[in-house]
Amino acid sequence: MNKFDTLLEAAEYAVTRCNSWSFAASDEKYDVKNLLVIAEVSDSEDPIDEDCFYVVTPSGAIGYCDYGEDIDWLFLSDAAPNEDLPLTYQAAPQKMFCTECGASVIPGARFCGECGNML
Repeated sequence: MNKFDTLLEAAEYAVTRCNSWSFAASDEKYDVKNLLVIAEVSDSEDPIDEDCFYVVTPSGAIGYCDYGEDIDWLFLSDAAPNEDLPLTYQAAPQKMFCTECGASVIPGARFCGECGNML
């Protein structure tokens, strides 16, 4: 799932995944042009707070994440109407590498498992 700062950025990515959406709270349908127009207007009239963001699934569904908590799904992808949408956003785990030997290390480790270098 990809993360975006504006609805327009999320919509521009979603249109590469799908070409029609349903509004989650009603039966309204949106095509590419309508989705992009709505996103641009929404961003200009009601920008989101700094700690909030939008997410887009691989099928093109768009959700809003308020302060890194639950996802409110806004636009559901018609390409995958039965998609199992997550309830919360989980960031991908960050990989860490030893500065001495370059081996990958377990996040939170104090020493490299390969060379013993203090991290």
